[in-house]
Formats: sequence, C-alpha cells, structure tokens
Amino acid sequence: MRRLAALVGAAALVLAPAGVAPAGAGSSFADADAAMRTRVADDGLTGGVLLVARGDDVVHRFATGRMHDSSVIPIASASKWLTSATLMTFVDQGRIALDDPVSRFLPAFSGAKADITVRELLSHRTGLPSAACEGDPTTTLAGCVRTIARGSDPATPPGTAFHYSGVGFVIAGRLIERLSGTSFEAAFESRIARPLGMARTRFDGMTRPRNRNPAPAASARSSVGDYARFLRMLADHGVVDGRTVLQPASVAEIERDQVAGVDTTDDAAVQITGIPTYGLGVWRDVVAADDSIEIVSGSGALGFYPWIDRVHDTYGIVAVDDEGDGPEHAVPASQRVARMLWEAAA
Repeated sequence: MRRLAALVGAAALVLAPAGVAPAGAGSSFADADAAMRTRVADDGLTGGVLLVARGDDVVHRFATGRMHDSSVIPIASASKWLTSATLMTFVDQGRIALDDPVSRFLPAFSGAKADITVRELLSHRTGLPSAACEGDPTTTLAGCVRTIARGSDPATPPGTAFHYSGVGFVIAGRLIERLSGTSFEAAFESRIARPLGMARTRFDGMTRPRNRNPAPAASARSSVGDYARFLRMLADHGVVDGRTVLQPASVAEIERDQVAGVDTTDDAAVQITGIPTYGLGVWRDVVAADDSIEIVSGSGALGFYPWIDRVHDTYGIVAVDDEGDGPEHAVPASQRVARMLWEAAA
C-alpha cells in the first residue's frame, strides 16, 4: 500500500504546477515535523532530521528517532552537487571549460565519444549507457573510465537527449583526478570539504580500507550539519566566512537550465521527481517565468533532500535513510516534506 501511495504521490507531483505543494498549502513547521514523525514511523526508518536556515541562523530544526544533525548517512544523488562544485573550482581557475571536449583531457575518448563535453557530463546528456563499473570496489576510478572509453558509443548524439545516470559523473570524477594530480576523494576534501569544515563527508567510505572507485554521482555519506555548511556557501553565492570557495558565476551556472530544448519527460528520474529541468548536478525544482531559479535541490534516491530557496533566502535539508522502499517512494515523500518547509519558511 505504501508503494501504491508513493506512485500516486509521484503522479500528483508531475501534474502539479511548479512551486505548488500538492498537499502542504498553508503548512507550518509543526505540520512538517508531524509529517516527518509519521513517515519515520510508517516506513520503519531509524529516524529523520529537518533543517531550515538563513545565513548562519537556524530558522527551524527538528529530529525524530535515532537521528540527529551529526548522524552520518548515505546521501545518494545529493553527491552530484558536491562533485559538480568540485569540478567547477577548476573552471574558476581556468584549468578547464564546461564546453571543452572530454577528449582534450582523456584522449582514450575517441570517435563518437570524442566530442562529449564537460557540460554534458554534469547534465546527463552524454548519450552513453550506464556504467556497470560505477562504484565497483574491484577496480579504480581510472580503470572504470577506461572501460567506459572502450565501451559502447553514445546511443544518441551527445547533447541531444537527457538520461539520468551516474556515467557522466564517473568521467567527471576522473577529470578531477587528472586536473588535481590526486585521487577524486583528496581533491573533494581539499577544495570543498576542508574549507567548509565538512569533517563527516566522504565518497570513498567512512572506514578503511577505502574504496578506490568511489561513485562521484552517488557514494557520498554525510550529515545534516556537514551538508548545511555546503548549502550555506552556495546560498551566499560561493562565499563563506569571507572566503570564496566558488565564484558566483559558477554557482549560477550550476543552477542554470542545462537541458533547454531537450525533451526530458520520458526519463524515469524526471517522472519520479516531477521536475523537467536540470542544472549541473542539481534539479531546478521551481523556476520563475523568465526561467531564473527560485528553488534548486539535490534530491537523493534514499530520501536525503537538500535545497536552496533563492526567493526567500533560505536553505535546508530533509534527511532520512530510506533504503527499503526505493526512489519512487523515498524521493516524493521527502519532496512533500521539503515543500512544506519551503512554504512555512516563506
């Protein structure tokens, strides 16, 4: 019955106009807290955390069950936002450009793959099939990318179709390794995690031995406290405590529509989220009439749902670890609570 309800909820989100909470109109923080408490109980989850903040100020915080701000949980596709930000630090330095072909840095990509661009990697427009080696602990990130380079040609010309998967982010992770001269994990830590004080966030596992083939699209584990530091930096257009981590133009580029002119409606992830436009590693939940961003999110398949509301200058997280119900339930369920928080904060 929960699965049926989830599918109905997902359909409602697809049909609802952008920016409208299907079941949360006029909701308060108390309503969101109650919804989270009910969800944790009904789905048999360990717990859940809600956070809404503006700058350094916590607007609302709620925890239920055995979870709290410092609990480390898998964040699934919320990893993509972290990976995009890491790669954009090299764009800021002029070391790489979004419209550079991947083959400029990874010459094994030849033939039909040679013209795939960095931008297409981060916006699911490579045309490449999913990579079976993603996250495989028996190989390395470099080895996985060699397999992709030798594998099937794009099913559609790069840039022309949207297919949500981790393959582009695997290649992006290897680009980060080539540009940094170190592992993907070490580059993420030096450029994003340490400057922001994200001591509880890793892609390659929380215990040793470390995975030498982390999944840049999906393998990060983090906490609400850590990820909130990342959101605060982005909400402040790349600056935290007077230090520029990302240029404002790069933050804006991450949030800009990267799939304009591409029909995304048949994609399975779009059908689950009900969101037809995508940036660089992020969903563009709510947009204005002129296509400027209002709310952007990094939805994860297990229910970790971080977001930034540009209109009301807030950011926040809905955090659960729902590994039993599948994304068709976990994503819309977190999305509904997030919309309640957006409305209450507004």
